[in-house]
Amino acid sequence: MRRQHPKNDEMDLDETPAGAQPDKLAVIAGGEPAGERQQRMPSGRRGARAVAVQALFESDLSGHSGMAACLRLGAEVRLSAANAALSTELVNSVEKNRAQLDRRIGAVATAFPAGQVPAVDRNILRVALAEAALHPETPRGVVITEAVEIARLLGSDSSARFVHGVLGALLG
Repeated sequence: MRRQHPKNDEMDLDETPAGAQPDKLAVIAGGEPAGERQQRMPSGRRGARAVAVQALFESDLSGHSGMAACLRLGAEVRLSAANAALSTELVNSVEKNRAQLDRRIGAVATAFPAGQVPAVDRNILRVALAEAALHPETPRGVVITEAVEIARLLGSDSSARFVHGVLGALLG
């Protein structure tokens, strides 16, 4: 309910009428406008993986070089030298082995040909598979968990479950 401002007859939208409940959306969004909160980029190796996914996503949609996007995004989030090397290694591997990675994904996600898998999910899966191949010393459970966490950060509501299922079948 809107009230008239006592001094100048303007509507005061910031005040909650006596007995009324506060706007639940404002509470859920922490007082920020819904949909306008900036996701905080993770740091460390998870940040390197997230940068690789974002760079490959950008490359898929724009046709730009994934490596150029990776270098730019890594600099923007200030990845350490070691983590920047990891993200560029992952992007390079995905770009070289894209067709093979997509065939592996398509073999498990039979309901979705690789081209129909959402671009974010597809690139999360590609990066995880590339990491498993490049770094066999990294436990497969860690690769899967990291991919699921990145899916929660960057993907849709169903991304984490989809990524977990596909990687569980391929790496589990």
